[in-house]
Amino acid sequence: MKDSFKALTNRRKVPTFVVTLDALGTLYRFREPVPSQYLKVAQRCGLSTHVDSDKLDHAFRSSFKHYNTTYPNYGKGKLRDPELWWTKLVNRAFREVVDDEDIPQDLGASLYRHFSSGEAYELYPDVQPFLQTMRMLKDHYHDPEGPLIVTGVITNSDPRVRLVLQDFDLKVGPSSLPQISFGQSISETATRFRNQDYQALLASPFVDYFAADNDFDFLCTSYEAGSEKPDMNIWLAARQLIIPIPGSRAEQAVDSSSSAPHKGMTECLRHEVGDTTWIHIGDEYSKDYLGAVGADLDALLLRRDQDPSSDGEDNVKSVSSLEEAAMVVSLMAQGRFAGNVDRND
Repeated sequence: MKDSFKALTNRRKVPTFVVTLDALGTLYRFREPVPSQYLKVAQRCGLSTHVDSDKLDHAFRSSFKHYNTTYPNYGKGKLRDPELWWTKLVNRAFREVVDDEDIPQDLGASLYRHFSSGEAYELYPDVQPFLQTMRMLKDHYHDPEGPLIVTGVITNSDPRVRLVLQDFDLKVGPSSLPQISFGQSISETATRFRNQDYQALLASPFVDYFAADNDFDFLCTSYEAGSEKPDMNIWLAARQLIIPIPGSRAEQAVDSSSSAPHKGMTECLRHEVGDTTWIHIGDEYSKDYLGAVGADLDALLLRRDQDPSSDGEDNVKSVSSLEEAAMVVSLMAQGRFAGNVDRND
């Protein structure tokens, strides 16, 4: 108890460098044009009517605009779930190009599943080199007493982004904070006492929050955050997901075989986010770049296949690839943490 009190009054503020990225258009893209994928899935579901892909594309855009206005942010707070939102959108779009009775009943659900996987998307070639650089930075600054590198995804989308990223064999951290319970069930407690599992009895709710091998330490979707980029609230929601990481990392670093059972909890309480540098990388000027700058973050506008010097906007910091972004981030991190020597070097 005394150690826990000391931990609360003598906090270790961990210098933190946060790197966040957008998802669609930054990490991955559609494998084929959306209308083509819609038609292929519809035909698998039994649609036999000929549909012009250009007309379907126009119908899809019109339907998306309608439902994004009527039920913003994928129907958050107004509809049952994002799947219902997308089903309504799909049915409205197809009604513009085929008769209502020709639309397969399971089309909405089938398309929702299709766009929940890597079947619909592909990673950009520069993503893995970028992540490799991030892994090297994380490995270098791995000491829980030293600086911390955090990577995350902030996207205007629904929770299916996690499934898509996982389909690319990427490891993704939490999208929400763990529920804090101040008690365990009697059976759980009794079992842990019998097994002398005192560390588990005294572990913090955040003990498994951090994972050193994550490609992204957290995922913040607009649906779960309740707001979309460029709104300030989505950046604040992402910040909440960052807060437990230093403590979780420190708790996991405790050697349970040679430490008091409460040591992990004490270390979790002692470590907190300190001075923070945060850079966001994305391909949309208004949502990613201006949104991040408006939240007082650093930002890089990703302009693939374009000359970064021809931005058309004054004072825009841009890159032509994630590999170039990785070099910028690496230099920023090294400059930010100059003088912070990893004890394990």
